Amino acid sequence: MMLQPGIDPGECENYATCGSAIKLTLEEEFELIRWREVQALQRQEEWERYRETIRLNRYQAALMMLTARGCPQTPESLGVVDLLLTLATKVEEVQAQLAQFEGQYIAPEKCEAHTYNVKRFGSVYCYNKLTAAEAIFEPSEKTEKVKVIHLSHDQDPRNSEARLGIERRNALTQVRTQINVAQQALTQALDLLQCSSIINNQQARTLENATPDISETP
Repeated sequence: MMLQPGIDPGECENYATCGSAIKLTLEEEFELIRWREVQALQRQEEWERYRETIRLNRYQAALMMLTARGCPQTPESLGVVDLLLTLATKVEEVQAQLAQFEGQYIAPEKCEAHTYNVKRFGSVYCYNKLTAAEAIFEPSEKTEKVKVIHLSHDQDPRNSEARLGIERRNALTQVRTQINVAQQALTQALDLLQCSSIINNQQARTLENATPDISETP
């Protein structure tokens, strides 16, 4: 359980204790011998070894062993913190880019621009219109809303701005889709962390805050 590296099991001071500890419950405590190397107070370049007796339970012993020898990781070392910082930066960049749409025409959803021809006096004239599936546009003369706004010929700014408005809408709806995917992923990440929090809290209640000090200073 707490075998000192570099020695045979029979030479370990905790050999007998660890053998009997497996019969104890997770809450029952027992004593172990621990050797620690700490930096000498007067000689910073040298290290001194200290022998001490500690009281702990099986879970705490396992945690101490894994913390010392199991290459423990953190949210920082696994890259989670850096990803969150990058994500926060990207959110700020997206918000900044949205400012370019202020004061611009953005067409509503389920709305498209169409070209149609009109024959007059033997000639064919090309016009454009903005159409919607339902009556959502403000009328020019009538009191009820209408489904169609006439945009005149191709070079008319009404036509060009309406079509640009459709492109702006398409860009924003695609952005909305991607943000929704990110929001769902973050929700799942939060659910995973909350489940981990429940498990960790349950374990903390079992330990009753009795985890021994395993720092590198006496």
